[in-house]
Amino acid sequence: MPVTRARYEALKNAHAALKQKYKETTREQQNHSRTDRLTAATITRLHDETTALRGIVAALILQLEGAGRYEDATALRRQLLGAGLDLSEEIGARAPLPGARLARRQYTPAEAALRADLRRAREALGAMEARCLEVQRVNEAQDVMLREAADQSVGSAA
Repeated sequence: MPVTRARYEALKNAHAALKQKYKETTREQQNHSRTDRLTAATITRLHDETTALRGIVAALILQLEGAGRYEDATALRRQLLGAGLDLSEEIGARAPLPGARLARRQYTPAEAALRADLRRAREALGAMEARCLEVQRVNEAQDVMLREAADQSVGSAA
């Protein structure tokens, strides 16, 4: 069966339309795939952030209890339970064993630098306070001497 010019053009146009549709479908699939990857990355990031926040709150509750602020810790636990958050697993994982000695706190370099600055500021404050007390004693001694001199001058003038 010979192919007519019209039939050839129709097949050529149909082939071009199919190629275009294939490109569009492939592009849409790539966009969906990229969107799926971004969504998965967002879900993973949010899960990690939630886990970190739960750990921070659990550590806060343990710090409150360690500082003897049991009422505040209990109130915070009740508030969290009222909001539907049960942190008993996180608290249990972070709670020290009975009778265990706590390890020294390990500070990050930035925290260590801040602590060193704070220690130097406290030392400078202590030195300034000692200097102020010394100046106050000198002022009181001078005040006594001036009063005695004033009393002597009043006594000799009379």
